[in-house]
Order: sequence, then C-alpha cells, then structure tokens
Amino acid sequence: MKKLLPILFLSVFFFTNTYAQDKVSDLKTLFKIMHSDQMINSMFNSMVPIMKQQANESIQGDDAKAKFDSYVEFMMQETKELSNTLINKEMVGIYDKIFTHEEIKDLIRFYESPTGKKMLEKTPEMTALLMNSMMTDYMPKFQEKLTKKLEELK
Repeated sequence: MKKLLPILFLSVFFFTNTYAQDKVSDLKTLFKIMHSDQMINSMFNSMVPIMKQQANESIQGDDAKAKFDSYVEFMMQETKELSNTLINKEMVGIYDKIFTHEEIKDLIRFYESPTGKKMLEKTPEMTALLMNSMMTDYMPKFQEKLTKKLEELK
C-alpha cells in the first residue's frame, strides 16, 4: 500500500499537469483564431500618436530629434512586450479562470465555423458603427445631462 501511494500521487500530478498544458495550448489556439494579437496591437497603435505627441512636446534641446527617435523605438519595443504579456499571461489566466477546457474547445469550434469567422471579420465594423452612433447620437445628450447635474449640485 505504501508503494502504491507515491505511484498514485505521481499519476495524478502527471495527468493534472498534462491537462493544464493542453488547456493552455488550446487557449493559445483560440487567441490565434480570434486574432487577439492584432486586436491588442490595434489598441496600442491607436494610442501611439498621442504618446508620440506627448513625447514630442516633452523632449527639447539640440538633439531632440535623436532623443525622440530613441524614445519612439523604446516605446514600440515596450508595447510589443506588453502585448505579448497580455496575451500569453493575462488573457490565458483570465480565460483559464472563467472557462472550462471544454468551453474553450467549444469556442475554438465556434470561431472556426463560418458564423464565427464572420463574427471575427465583422467585429471591427460593428464596433466602429456602435462608437459612431454613441458619439453622435448619445454622447452630446449624455454630457448635457451630466453638466446639468453638476450645475445643480453647485
């Protein structure tokens, strides 16, 4: 019996470790299908002009151009590293916590289906339409209500 316990422990450990690796592998497959890296990179790319403008305003002196170029190179490298961390660590941890392995497999099957592929293809367009509608149809009224409430509270 004493000899059986370590074998049982090692078997459970091996199975659990293999199962976890398979789930992580499936998560990475899911993220690849969903083009998560492109989504995160797109988010960062939309922030780059603002960060460049702030740097350009902050960097002064005779060698400002060289410093600015150095900063931009550094910023791009840092955003690439952060993007990789977000996908390979943070997203893996979040999805691992929220979805079972079977649900991850279901998501893979969905996003590999014609409907899932269309969802991925059309999401940027749908997001842009929603943002446009929000900014033109709803935000002015929303901001007006907030401003009115602030005035009432003064």
